[in-house]
Amino acid sequence: MTRGQPTRSEGRSELDGRTSTTIETILGFVDGTSMVAASFVLFYLALITKLPSLRVLSLLLGLFALAHGLYHFLFTFVIGYEARATLDTLSVVFLLSFAIYYAQRGNLT
Repeated sequence: MTRGQPTRSEGRSELDGRTSTTIETILGFVDGTSMVAASFVLFYLALITKLPSLRVLSLLLGLFALAHGLYHFLFTFVIGYEARATLDTLSVVFLLSFAIYYAQRGNLT
């Protein structure tokens, strides 16, 4: 290492006391934002629809999108790998519940 160059630790470089933004942070923010936004659309659909099957399917898929979006936010910004134990598992449970419900009642009538 030469004098005057910033040091690198864990993929981030220190520049004038600031930590530079890495591509993983940007992509984690984009992933989390898009999944949470998609969950709001699905929750709105669950509120306005009159078909019970579509309401349940929208709710389950919205819960999956919300849990997975929060997983991306927390994994990127706050708790890291501990998020895998809770939110990733919870999102898989919601997705499997959606698949099972759709297989049984997917005719939407």
